[in-house]
Amino acid sequence: MNTLIKCGGACLLMAALALTIGCGKSGPPRPKTYPVSGTVTYKGEPVADANLNFQLADGSAFSMAKTNAAGTYALMTFEPGDGALPGEYKVGITKYEMSTVTGSGPEDPDYEPPEGGVAAPAKNLLPAKYSNPQTSGLTATITESSNTFHFDLID
Repeated sequence: MNTLIKCGGACLLMAALALTIGCGKSGPPRPKTYPVSGTVTYKGEPVADANLNFQLADGSAFSMAKTNAAGTYALMTFEPGDGALPGEYKVGITKYEMSTVTGSGPEDPDYEPPEGGVAAPAKNLLPAKYSNPQTSGLTATITESSNTFHFDLID
């Protein structure tokens, strides 16, 4: 027991170090991704807060992004900005209207749900044809380099 007590701080430090090493990223290695960025415009104007969904044509993977105020985006697959796997993609783009807090939402103690208990769905502010990657007509081929895709949406 005296040996254990004498060990004290050094043993605790060694145990903490062992735990830190053991708690690193585990599991199989991730496949290599490549940077993908670009812009989204609608009728020539940048689209802020648009959601992009890139789906591999074979359906085996997807990547996503959200545009900033200037309409630019950077795709992510595993973590923000890491890009996407190489391949042929079908692309869907949506932009839903932002709800405004009016003081009569679910967080308000006097809130009563709408008739039937279901709120109206959010409205997509872009043409519906762009919302589904399988039917949008938007595509991108991601290569093993830096990739840039600009999407100029029209009615």
